[in-house]
Amino acid sequence: MFGSGFRVRGSGQLPRTPNPQPRTITVLCAALLFAGAGCASWPRRWSARPCCIDTKPVVRRQPIWWHLFDVTVLEPVEQPFTLVRPARKLLGTPTRALNLRHGELTGSAFFTNRDPAGLTPEQVRWGPSTPEDAPAAPMTITKAKMEGKTAGFFVTDARGARYLFKLDPVDAPELLSGAEAVTSKLLYALGYHVPSYEVARVRPEDLRLADGAQGMDAASLDALLLARVERGTVRVSASRLLEGEILGPAKFKRFRDCADVRALRLAYGWVNNIDAKDHNSLLVWNGKETVGYLIDFGTSLGADAGTGGPKHPCAGRLNTVDMRELGLKLVTLGQHHPPCDYESPDVSPGVGRFSARFDPEHWKPYAPNLAFKEMNDDDARWMARRMARLSAAQVEAAVSAGRYSHAGDAAYLVATLEARREAIIRRYLTPEDANTSKEGR
Repeated sequence: MFGSGFRVRGSGQLPRTPNPQPRTITVLCAALLFAGAGCASWPRRWSARPCCIDTKPVVRRQPIWWHLFDVTVLEPVEQPFTLVRPARKLLGTPTRALNLRHGELTGSAFFTNRDPAGLTPEQVRWGPSTPEDAPAAPMTITKAKMEGKTAGFFVTDARGARYLFKLDPVDAPELLSGAEAVTSKLLYALGYHVPSYEVARVRPEDLRLADGAQGMDAASLDALLLARVERGTVRVSASRLLEGEILGPAKFKRFRDCADVRALRLAYGWVNNIDAKDHNSLLVWNGKETVGYLIDFGTSLGADAGTGGPKHPCAGRLNTVDMRELGLKLVTLGQHHPPCDYESPDVSPGVGRFSARFDPEHWKPYAPNLAFKEMNDDDARWMARRMARLSAAQVEAAVSAGRYSHAGDAAYLVATLEARREAIIRRYLTPEDANTSKEGR
């Protein structure tokens, strides 16, 4: 047994220094281990720069169903056994982002540090596109769009440029195409890599089927187009295909310690882009580095590409399979009611359901995103400062890319985006910090 650490005087021995107590050693080791766990790591085989990819990694694509099962069911079961991250959150010392230094970051695979305030409204309107990116007739359909529920097809235009054309729902002829264009411009303004998304009007006679077009014949093409023809044209979301070698979707879990990917949660909450699964990202090798793109925004604003119509009142408030809400329902014997926004109606066929009622702290995508769960206040403040540097004129310019036929729809979207942006700024920035960011416009 450990006593006082001293022998009784007169025994002929000098007093000795007490031995470190086992408990002290254990606590010190645990503290060192705990502190070390706060320093996340980045694969050196990818880059010495955190959150960048200087090589061409091998991307293994998971089936969508397996990915959703993994993040919805398996991850909550595994989480209690990975003690460090949950413990750090409980103690108020969450794992820090790798690439955030003094509240700022330079760049990453998904992000480039363009100053939002330095962009003109015209630059925001076009984002990564140019007026010359519009598809040129005639356009040859090479194959049908196979993935997802939105109807569409791949085309090659007269100049050899390749596009994916996606069609709006018959009953909502501006809903999805407008959401894709507007959201892509806002994400570009915040610094993210996005493809070119433009609303285009195409004459059916300018479309032709390639010999051996995959998954499409003349009859199926007519069935898609005839119900959507208005004044001789069909409205489409025209996304120009990316240059470079397409590697496949990123795993957001791999980027969970990158501030720009964590804080994407706030950007997606702003535009209510609930479809934040891995498969809506794309890694592309350009010959020098691998660039991460965010893609597919047909489930942003008031649209839901999954249902081909407006969003459900619970969109952005609950996961589709929400374990927490299911648990509360069970504990309360069915008396618990989720906090859905049933009071906000559909605005119009072109806008869908997009409400200014927004709690940025509790916003959720339809399936859990493992990077979003790691966002801490430092990451959120970084994003909120970037949002504060945007002007109302820039937001209005982004909305103009949606080419809405009714001025009231565009005005509603601008006002709602401004209200949701202010909610984020109020939650994560002090008035002084917010004013400083706005003065930098």
